[in-house]
Amino acid sequence: MDIRNALTHPSGAINFPMLGTGHPGDSTMTRAKSVAALWAALLTQQNAYLVPRQHSMRRTLSLLVVVTALAGAVQAAPATQIGVVLAGSALDFWATMSKGMHRAADDLHVELVMRSPSDGMSLGPQPNVQLRMIDYLVKSGVTGIVLAPESLQGVATPISIAVPTVLVDRSSTDYNAISTVSTDNFAAGRTAALSLVPVLHQGARIAVLRLAPNISSTTAREEGFLTVAREKGWRVVIAPYVGYQFRETEAQVRKVLSGDVGRLDAVFAPNETTAYGALHVVEEMPVSTRPRLVVFDWRPEFLDALEHGMIYADVVQDSYRMGYQSIETLVAALQGHSPRPTIFVDVVTVTRSNRNDPAVRAVIANYSR
Repeated sequence: MDIRNALTHPSGAINFPMLGTGHPGDSTMTRAKSVAALWAALLTQQNAYLVPRQHSMRRTLSLLVVVTALAGAVQAAPATQIGVVLAGSALDFWATMSKGMHRAADDLHVELVMRSPSDGMSLGPQPNVQLRMIDYLVKSGVTGIVLAPESLQGVATPISIAVPTVLVDRSSTDYNAISTVSTDNFAAGRTAALSLVPVLHQGARIAVLRLAPNISSTTAREEGFLTVAREKGWRVVIAPYVGYQFRETEAQVRKVLSGDVGRLDAVFAPNETTAYGALHVVEEMPVSTRPRLVVFDWRPEFLDALEHGMIYADVVQDSYRMGYQSIETLVAALQGHSPRPTIFVDVVTVTRSNRNDPAVRAVIANYSR
């Protein structure tokens, strides 16, 4: 379905050196050098002719007008614009992804136009708000879009956006896209559970703090974790949806865990907000009753929690690399290269023992504020 329908329904001539074209591959320095070379060619050509002073002055003024006009044209050459619509902006995850996107844009000489809703807005008070942002970007003239999609409500899908679209962070059947750049979320959920295998016994009591039912990335992580739990014979005694806002989520986590203090062996939190809320609740428990906490995503304060044993393991997505590769994939596609339909970016599992490993530090360093 087209996005617009979705929105309306819910000779003797001087040989000049070649100038930069204004395409993404032409840097500002390259174009400036081209203009300088043009000046040199013009002056050389002028000196080749011995003309009266008056004619020489006219020629110089004419050349000045030509070069000034050409230089102005070079400066005005528009850069390729890429539209970006994420699913939020406040989380460290999105901020770090944005850093990767901006670095890719600098490296590839394109401009980003970013329009992202507040975290959770599409899931609550403003459903389909991303569609309006996409429509704005397309009308603004972007040549492609990178989208972290949130579920659509009350419109016919899949939506066909008028420009090439790359999905980032999560897959979606709501949009037609040329590629998806993300974590292998099901496999990463299994990785989170497997970190507990050495310390849990059959029959261990587990809590899985689900985020929301309509977010494909966290749902896949939860299912990956639960698959291992079933394989190992662990008892999942708590598995509620606890929400996506920091304050709301922490309150819900406190409520659902309060009745099992001292009886839980492990807790899994599948994203930044659930991890943040779970950490605060576990910190309040007496040391002898704390379950092992396995979380997903990264915040700088999680390092201290790992060092002091409040977090047992943290599966960290490389959201910087994810952002970089999404821009890189779209730009390559705009240049005629066919992208892979699915591109997975590896995670790292951070523990107290490996937190200072170079590979781990390289990923979490991008989350610095």
